[in-house]
Amino acid sequence: MFTTTVIRVGFTALVMLCATSQAQQPAPQTTSLESAFYNRQYEQVAEALAAQKNKDLNSEIMAVSVAVAQDSDDKEAMLNALIKRHPENAEVHFVAGELWYQIKEQSNLFNKLGLVEKSNKHSIRAAELAPNNPKYLVAAAKALAIESGFWDSEKKASKAIVERLKDMDKHYYYLALMDYLQNTQNESLALQTVDFVNQHYPHDIALVNRAANLLWTFSAKKQAQNLFAKGCQINNVATGLLPTWRDTCVSAAYLALQEHGDKQLAVDAMEHLISKEQVEDEQHIEYLMLLGELSRAVKDNNKAKSAYQQALTLSNDSSTKRDIRRALDKVSQ
Repeated sequence: MFTTTVIRVGFTALVMLCATSQAQQPAPQTTSLESAFYNRQYEQVAEALAAQKNKDLNSEIMAVSVAVAQDSDDKEAMLNALIKRHPENAEVHFVAGELWYQIKEQSNLFNKLGLVEKSNKHSIRAAELAPNNPKYLVAAAKALAIESGFWDSEKKASKAIVERLKDMDKHYYYLALMDYLQNTQNESLALQTVDFVNQHYPHDIALVNRAANLLWTFSAKKQAQNLFAKGCQINNVATGLLPTWRDTCVSAAYLALQEHGDKQLAVDAMEHLISKEQVEDEQHIEYLMLLGELSRAVKDNNKAKSAYQQALTLSNDSSTKRDIRRALDKVSQ
C-alpha cells in the first residue's frame, strides 16, 4: 500500500556538510544549526540563517542545503550562485556534487542524466582542489567509475584512488572499496569485504549501511535486511550521519515488506527510529504508516492501530488521511 512512500523516504538522502576546515572547531551556533538541519527542523534553520548579518561559508552552504531538502523552486539557482561565488573552493564543489545528486532524485526522468553528470563533475573537481582529503577522494572515485567508458572494465582511475586511500584512511578506504566492487561487479570480493566490515566496524553506521546496500546489490536480500536492522540499533550516531542511519532503518523495513528477512526485526527498527524523532513532519507521518503496515504484517493489530491513529492525527493531507483510514479499516476487520 505504501511502497512508493517507503522508497522515497528510504532513499532520499539529506546532504549538508560543514565547510569548516579540519583544523578548526565549528562555532557553537553552527553546531546548533547543523543539529537542527539533520533533525529536519528546516524552518528553525531558515529563521536563524535569515537573522545572521554576516553569513560565512557554512551558512551559505546550509542555506542551499535547506532549499534542496525542502525541494524549493529556487534550489538550482541558489546552488549555481554558490558555486559561482566560490569557484575554487573544494568543499563547495564536494557539496555541489552531493546536492546535484539529491536534486536528481527529486527530478523527472528526462532531467536525471544531465544532473548525474553535474554531480560527477563537481565531485571530481573537489578532489582535484584538495587531493589529500579522503572524503573528497571517495566521492571522486565513485564519480570517475560512473564516468569511465564501457571498455574500461577495471575503472582504472577509480581503482587508483581506492588504492591510495588504503594507506590514508581505513574508514574512507572501505567506503570507496565497496563502491568500486559494486561498479566492477566483483561479487566474490564484495561479499568478503562485507564480512570484514561486519566483524571489524559493527558500530560504524556509514560502513554498515554501505555494506548492507552492497549485499542488496548482489541479491543477498535477507542478509542485507538483517544487517540493515542491526545497523539501525547502533547508538550514538553522529549528527551528520542521521540521514544515513534513518535510511538504514527504513531499508530494513522496506526489504521485510518485500518478503526478504525478518518482519519483527523491521518493526523493532521502525520503533527505534520513531523513538528518536524530534519533529512530527510529513516524513515522520510516513514512518508511522510504515510501522503500521509492518505491525499488521506480524499480526500485532494493536500496535498497527496505534501507529495509524497517530499518523491520522498528525496528517493534514487529504489523500494521506484517506490511505490511513483504509488501513485502519483493514486492521479492524
